Amino acid sequence: MKNKIITVGLIMTMALSLAACGQATSSDTKVIESDNASAESSAAGTSAVSSAVGYVFNYDGMDIAVDADAAPIIDKLGEPNNYFESPSCAADGIGKLYTYSDFEIQTYPDGDVDRVLYVLLRTDNVATAEGIDLSSSREDIIEAYGEATEEATGSMKYEKDGMTLVFLFDGDSLISIEYDSSLN
Repeated sequence: MKNKIITVGLIMTMALSLAACGQATSSDTKVIESDNASAESSAAGTSAVSSAVGYVFNYDGMDIAVDADAAPIIDKLGEPNNYFESPSCAADGIGKLYTYSDFEIQTYPDGDVDRVLYVLLRTDNVATAEGIDLSSSREDIIEAYGEATEEATGSMKYEKDGMTLVFLFDGDSLISIEYDSSLN
C-alpha cells in the first residue's frame, strides 16, 4: 500500500511538472533549455544502444540512455500503462511521459525527434546495471558506485559523461532512482 501511495505521488509530481509552464520553477520541475550547442550534440546521433554514455538503464536486453531517440525505445516497449503529454515550457513541441509497470520515461522535443529526458525506476522489480534497486540501502549504493558526486538530505547524485544518476530517499528508504539528461 505504501508503495502505491508513493507511486501515485511521484506520478502526480511528474504530471504537475509538465503542466508548470509560466510558474516559478522548483527542484521538482523539469525545465528543458534548448540552445544550438545541445541541439547540435543531439543531432550528432545519440542512439538507444550504440552511442550511450554515462549511466544507462537496461530493460529486457535494451539499453535506454538519456538523450537517445525515444521512438525506437517506445516502439520496442509497446503500449504504456499511462501516457501524458503537454506543451514543452522551453522548447518547441510536446513533452511526453510514458508510464510502464516498473518505470517511466519522459521525453523532450528536439526538432522532429523526441529524446529521453529521464528514466525513473518506480519499483524494485527493475535495477540499475550495477544491481541497485529500490530495496537497496545507502551502503549498497556507495559499494556499487563509490562516493556520491553530490549528496544532500534525501538524495545522492552521481555524474558521468554529462548525465546524472539520482537516488532519492524518504528517511532510510530508497524511493526512486532517476537517470537524468544534462538538460534536466
